[in-house]
Amino acid sequence: MKKSKKHIAHNVARNGYEAKVINESLQRAGRNPQLKGIIHEVLIKDSINANPVNIANGVKATLTKSTNAKTVDIVVKQGGKIAQRIQAKDTVASISKTVNQIKSGQYNSAQIVGSKETFTKLTEKAAKEGIKKTIKSSGISSNTTQALAVKAGVTGMNGVSKACMTAAKGSAATGAIVGTGFAVFQGIQDLYNDEKDVGEVLLDVGKEAAGGALSAAGASAAATAGGAAVACGLASAGIVGTTALVATVAAPVAIAVGVGWTIKTIWDSIFD
Repeated sequence: MKKSKKHIAHNVARNGYEAKVINESLQRAGRNPQLKGIIHEVLIKDSINANPVNIANGVKATLTKSTNAKTVDIVVKQGGKIAQRIQAKDTVASISKTVNQIKSGQYNSAQIVGSKETFTKLTEKAAKEGIKKTIKSSGISSNTTQALAVKAGVTGMNGVSKACMTAAKGSAATGAIVGTGFAVFQGIQDLYNDEKDVGEVLLDVGKEAAGGALSAAGASAAATAGGAAVACGLASAGIVGTTALVATVAAPVAIAVGVGWTIKTIWDSIFD
């Protein structure tokens, strides 16, 4: 049970944060088919604000009031003064349009920050067009923003399978880290108390890493599919507003906890 609690905490933290991002994005733009772009903005803003260096230096990012801002999506301030203006781009399917916007001078006053895929394609296209504008990567994949949009239910049930795979892959990596960390810490104690030898500890580490990855992957995949299903069901029933928003945000977290706990419990029962 102690082991399972570690993974429940991980699943709650990861899916809870995604729920926060989805909630903020839906509050900002509603059930917008292009919600992935808003999600990208929120993720960039959060990454800036979570950076310890920025926190220490009083740097804070906020989204602009307009959801259709043509030049600036995020304003970064330090000590009340504007330090940077950011235009977020998650536009893999419309690179030529973005290039033309850059050429027109639309983003002269802003730093363009693209998703990983957008950054790659945009820099290649810009180089061919002789554009000198500096473009940076947010480090966030368009697959991730699309998966969260699917989880929010704005695409119906389209793309659920791919979104589940994306969610599972991302969560599996962090779940394995949590499992490994727990097992290593416990293993050190067991070695110190002469309760296990090195071989047994290494086996435990492998089991926990695999179990954590399976638990997290299953939890996130189920939460993504479940979130889309709940949101679509509410929309079909004509349920909108606060009730729909709360259910859309909360349901995936509850699903993640239940599925993740079940998978980890079964895994532990096989080896314990």
